[in-house]
Amino acid sequence: MLMLVLASACLVARAAPDNATPAPAQPSAAATEFMAAMQRVRMNLPEPPDSPALKAYPIYDYLVAARLRRELGFTPSEELDAIIDAFLRAHDGQPVGRSLKHQWLTSLAERRRWDWFLPRAEDATDPALVCDRLAGRLATGDTEHLAADALARWSLPQREPIECAPVVAWLRLNGLLTPALLETRARAALAADNPTLAREFVAEVPAERAASLILWLQLIESPKSTLTTLAAAPQTPVETEALIAGFTRLSNTDAASAGALLPSLLSRPDATPAVRGRLQRAFALGEAYARQPGALAAFDAVPAENVDTQVQEWRVRAALWAANYGKVLDWTQHMPVPLASQPRWRYWHARAVAATSGPEAAAPLFAQIAGLRDYYGYLAADRLRQHYDLNIHPVPDDPTLQNTLAADPGLIRAHALFDCEMTDDAVAEWNAALQSMGAAVKIQAAHLASRWGWYGEAITLLAQTDSWDDVPLRYPRPFGAIIAQASSLTQVPPDWILAIIRQESLYRKDAVSRADARGLMQMLPATAGAVAKRWHLPVPSRDSLFDPAVAIPLGAAYMHELLDRYGHQLDLSLAAYNAGPVSVARWLPAQPVDADAWIENIPYTETRAYVQHILEHIVAFAVMRDAEPPRLSSLLPPVQIPDASGGP
Repeated sequence: MLMLVLASACLVARAAPDNATPAPAQPSAAATEFMAAMQRVRMNLPEPPDSPALKAYPIYDYLVAARLRRELGFTPSEELDAIIDAFLRAHDGQPVGRSLKHQWLTSLAERRRWDWFLPRAEDATDPALVCDRLAGRLATGDTEHLAADALARWSLPQREPIECAPVVAWLRLNGLLTPALLETRARAALAADNPTLAREFVAEVPAERAASLILWLQLIESPKSTLTTLAAAPQTPVETEALIAGFTRLSNTDAASAGALLPSLLSRPDATPAVRGRLQRAFALGEAYARQPGALAAFDAVPAENVDTQVQEWRVRAALWAANYGKVLDWTQHMPVPLASQPRWRYWHARAVAATSGPEAAAPLFAQIAGLRDYYGYLAADRLRQHYDLNIHPVPDDPTLQNTLAADPGLIRAHALFDCEMTDDAVAEWNAALQSMGAAVKIQAAHLASRWGWYGEAITLLAQTDSWDDVPLRYPRPFGAIIAQASSLTQVPPDWILAIIRQESLYRKDAVSRADARGLMQMLPATAGAVAKRWHLPVPSRDSLFDPAVAIPLGAAYMHELLDRYGHQLDLSLAAYNAGPVSVARWLPAQPVDADAWIENIPYTETRAYVQHILEHIVAFAVMRDAEPPRLSSLLPPVQIPDASGGP
């Protein structure tokens, strides 16, 4: 077993096969002291003197920075400012100073210490600090070019940080916020389809300029009622972009109502051919998203000049939903070459040829993509009854270079931070150390990260270097014992659990989404709590979802519930895991539909890709344990509405 050089790490060296869960490691004495000291900082507890071993620890500076942030929050002073300034100068440009610098600059601005703040905030990009910088310039009389800089910040279609209030007041006082500028900013918010912000901005526009903007706002806030009024009063003036925005929103949420209003809107006296084409395009897309039977006729009515990539893709999807393979063939043949050459549309073109001319005619077309390691390649291989080809070609493995990398100070810090579960800081150190290195070195860093158990960074580096064919390195199998226990509890296959983990969190235990989904399986705390009660498992706290032993069984149990709910239809269950059962309920077909066509018609791009990628992962994980991979054709029977008992 290769032993990699590491001066000091939060956990002592671990030895484990690449595709196994790393063996439990015992913290070194210095690591134990470091973690205890960091905990005391978080809890504001008294601290004993630091030992020489702690001071020599490679990430000791992160403890120093944490202490400075704590002191800054309690007792800011000129003496502390000088200490922080010296620390940041000594670590100029290093990741360890980033959070401290941001907090310090915020503190300096709050204390109006512009003499300290302004020279050190020149490169700040955080919106609040940008506003602080503008306020500081105003307070110190540095008004040359201030108006232009302040207006550039103010004009963005986003809510101003409170820190910009003094500068905005100065702009108003000097008459620089003209009616034309106020209107321009409101239009930017409307064009960004942000009605909440637009309402705030429109309220500032003088009444004589605001009427058309108010109508635009009404169109995106209440499209059905406003469009109904416009249809009944065709002489009422409305801006083109406002009309299109409102009709697009209605088409996407209520295609039937949009269809009922479309003839009246098309006949408006101000509806130019260009406007009519855009309305027809919006309606056709809305029909397709809602899987309505009129979608094909709606796409036929879209003028050629309004047929863009989105229309080209969704009219094929609508034809698939209608099982009209003549249309699929026609529309795939008329795709531009860059689009038609994608595996997705090559597969569907072959399916259309098979449906219209027979399997023999389609076989050469399927054969062209059947060797691809992706969802469409596997579907094509199924059509030909061929084995899946994962094209496994491991990247070079250079232990000597890996040892050299492991001794790099930045990577030593990254490793120690990762093992101490300070992952954001670890990623910053990792990226800083590798940013100027070439592809060959990054490939060896991927090996190194994988051996540390840092699988997400290994996979990310392989993607950065276009090293897609090292399937073993891209598909590790950690958390083996926990996954086996979760599978035994829930009867969800281990490969399925691993596939969800890889797609949801890329093996990052402390992952948190914008919706506050947490941990390896990205469960919302409320969902996890409800699942735990139903399965008689301990109800998790929010942070306990970062523990694989808690997160994995709960995620597997939830997946079991979804499989039961949807009659063990894997595609429906995965779509519900990602987008929620409410969304899936809208997507259920009235009659059975081929699973590949159902997946292709998922209207959320993220969810469609999510289902497809997890199916790819299930195949890869089977191969990585030397098993015959499951056929997608067996995993994906025709989709149909499950009955009350959960069966299809």
